[in-house]
Amino acid sequence: MTAPVQVLTPEERATLLQLEAVVRQSWQEFITVGEALSTIRDQRLYRAEYRTFGDYCEARWGWSRQRAQQLIDAAHTTSALTSTIGYHPENERQARELKAAAQIVEQLEPEKVIAVAKYLQSATGSDRPSTSQVKAAAEVAASIDAHATVAHPDTGTEVPLHTLTGEQRAAAIAENVTTGTHERLQRQQQHIQESLMQAKSNGRGGWADWCLTYAQQSLTDTQELRIVIKRDASGNARAQALVVDTDSHQTIAFGDDAPYLKAAVLNLAQEVKGI
Repeated sequence: MTAPVQVLTPEERATLLQLEAVVRQSWQEFITVGEALSTIRDQRLYRAEYRTFGDYCEARWGWSRQRAQQLIDAAHTTSALTSTIGYHPENERQARELKAAAQIVEQLEPEKVIAVAKYLQSATGSDRPSTSQVKAAAEVAASIDAHATVAHPDTGTEVPLHTLTGEQRAAAIAENVTTGTHERLQRQQQHIQESLMQAKSNGRGGWADWCLTYAQQSLTDTQELRIVIKRDASGNARAQALVVDTDSHQTIAFGDDAPYLKAAVLNLAQEVKGI
């Protein structure tokens, strides 16, 4: 804790107390907590007692600034996805995993946002599509070039997208998002199934050998297996094994994080085998 830097106005003090009550009473509600922390940070309501937001989080709540930022990001991601495509992440972890997808969706033109929302609704029949479906649909929509050639929604002939009328353009984009997302998910599924078959046919054992075998037999030139190690909210190291597309940085498959490397790799292996 450091010496007071600035005095809060009575209104700011009241706001801070109200927001801190929200954080205190809503430990399990990451959206509410994240939004409260975001307001405290953005309005610098911590400045009467702490020099930085990080100092405030550590002294007041026992969180690192990174952990507080995770909650803020999860809340923002949920708000962005809910307001644009009507998707509500089920938990904080899922919201964090969809941060990149939310950033993509926020930059999409309205007709692309609508196309993504319609695809997710029609693909699952509910408001709970999988994380992979959300990511894939957002990335496919973002990749549609305004000057690309598409099938005319009425005639089926190939025409430049920018030459279509508003209604025709929306229909063509929706068709491209649906088809492109389905094809992308099919490629991911095929990759996982091929990896499973190759792993079963190989006689080498051990979690470390599994990594090498998987990389040698299953990864393409633009894919890689990563083991990411980060500290959690309590400061403990956690490891996670992922398969990532090197060019697009798209996550193809991932296992649950774990407190040690062997468990992290085995979680990925189990995830691959279970799909």
